[in-house]
Amino acid sequence: MRIVTWNCNLSLSRKLPRVMSLGPDIAVIQECERDLRGLPDGAQYIWTGNNPRKGLGVISFGASMSLDPSHQDTWSYFLPINIPALRLRLLATWAYNHRASRFGPEHNGMPLNVFSGLKDWLSGAPAVVAGDFNNSVVWDRPDGPNNFAAVDEFLRRLDLRSVYHSETGESLGTESRGTFFHTKNAERPFHIDYVYAHHSIPIQQALVEPFPDWRQESDHVPIVIDTKDF
Repeated sequence: MRIVTWNCNLSLSRKLPRVMSLGPDIAVIQECERDLRGLPDGAQYIWTGNNPRKGLGVISFGASMSLDPSHQDTWSYFLPINIPALRLRLLATWAYNHRASRFGPEHNGMPLNVFSGLKDWLSGAPAVVAGDFNNSVVWDRPDGPNNFAAVDEFLRRLDLRSVYHSETGESLGTESRGTFFHTKNAERPFHIDYVYAHHSIPIQQALVEPFPDWRQESDHVPIVIDTKDF
């Protein structure tokens, strides 16, 4: 199984062939439009957002998937997806963090709050949490309410590990490969996109695509995760 997560920086319909060139079974896409064009036959698309041009989407290129009833429209943005044929629960993520308040006081963009509410669901089957967290331990501060170290620790307690870090042996905050390049500046990399997978899911490889290959499309690059049969 191949899982891809990518912040496409708008206009996914135009960029969809690039995503498909990676050969994903499941693609988690941030900053994508509600009305996606160009999907191949048999593909399925689930989307959430407040702006029809700019939300969070999940594409399955074969296996049937469904939105779990636990989903709340006031999450900005998280999609709990059930994929029975792959024996997988997927929590797609585009974390607005504190900025979710721009949509109204009832909106929740804090991963820890959403993950805590989904603790039982995440623990009920092999799970993957994937997407743009808009966060890194390099921005943590003493007693910060949204420290990424706390997010990582919470997921670890559910036996979910960051695949990139477990495969490379690199520590949070010391990544050699960035996933986001501020103002598309190759000299300003940050690692803020992640794929967390349950320890029971065997990993074949974890790839971060080269920024020069994707710079024209987005300020983010895809993370590509291949699993073995499980």
